[in-house]
Amino acid sequence: MTLAPGIRLNISKSGVSASFGPRGLSVTAGKRGTPLNLGLPGTGLSYRERLDSPSTGRPASELSGPVNFEVDSGGVLRFTDAAGHELPAAVVRRIKAQRANEITEVLNRAAEKINRDLAACLGVHLATPSPTSAPICLPAFDSPAPQPPTREALSLMDKLLFRAGEIEQDYAAAQARHDLELAAWQAERDAHEKERAEVDKAFRLAAKGYSAHMEAALDLVLSGIAWPKQTQVAYLFSHDNSGIAVDVDLPDEDETPRISAEVRTTGKLAMKKRSDAQCRRDVVALAFASLFRVAGEVFAALPAIERVLVSGYIQRIDQATGHPYDEYVISAIIDRAQWQRIDFERLHAVDPAATFATFDARFGLDRSSRFKPIQPYDIEDLG
Repeated sequence: MTLAPGIRLNISKSGVSASFGPRGLSVTAGKRGTPLNLGLPGTGLSYRERLDSPSTGRPASELSGPVNFEVDSGGVLRFTDAAGHELPAAVVRRIKAQRANEITEVLNRAAEKINRDLAACLGVHLATPSPTSAPICLPAFDSPAPQPPTREALSLMDKLLFRAGEIEQDYAAAQARHDLELAAWQAERDAHEKERAEVDKAFRLAAKGYSAHMEAALDLVLSGIAWPKQTQVAYLFSHDNSGIAVDVDLPDEDETPRISAEVRTTGKLAMKKRSDAQCRRDVVALAFASLFRVAGEVFAALPAIERVLVSGYIQRIDQATGHPYDEYVISAIIDRAQWQRIDFERLHAVDPAATFATFDARFGLDRSSRFKPIQPYDIEDLG
């Protein structure tokens, strides 16, 4: 991942690494941490470090070669020379002083990358469209057509050297290649425009309540959601197509992120393991956010829908038989009028769990913040 010109960042399960191209600073990551190769311009110094190497205590004047730093499991920066020897404190202070901004930037971007998965889980509702938003519209095909070859004019020398035949053969070959490229371009353009017309037709007729086109439009919308965790959605329209029942297969506790990171004022990258209690709260937040997102996508894509029954379930294992079964944990019926009261310009201030509570949602939590099983609403309850 490129952070800025000359700066690259890599995240692995075992550590964080960055590479600075210009100004003599680079970082690479391995299983032992995050090594930084650092050359101080104008000093002739460069170093590398490994956490299992003892310090040699050599003075700074004897150091030469690349400088590296690693972030150990405790988030502490450690600096070494090319031989893996830990650098003297005086040299470390110089490096931190001269490259403080770059090092902090690496750590901040590393923390952001590590936390991205958790942020995506807890904020999946933030991309929920307004019920009055415009439907999906594919852009027009904008790939330029391949240019035909230019026929080379024959010079007097070409004629004297009898090169006319060779030049004509080259032109014919180039023209044949162009014909193939043009045919491929036309096929790609036609396929795109056909898909564009079908999408436009699906949303246009879905707005009028045509069931087949409502299904097509909703499939397009749901398939386009970038879920942070694997999420399955199934639905069924009511007999008059004014309502819809949606079932959502929700992630469980073992699927949510368990590690978060933060950069402390001491210059450490703190890797924090989320407690079991926090992970359970994350599951609850992700569940409500997922149902919120699905309900919003339905109301936005299908103007003919007036009521949405949305239910979430978690797959459990029957301890008596070992077979999986679906345990429903949330169920709510939402009217369009209720949904339109939400301020979709301020979703960052919306708590989906609180929103569902206003819809008389069926759900319950035990003392450890785990969902209790519930009896979901039935499609007949849509009226």
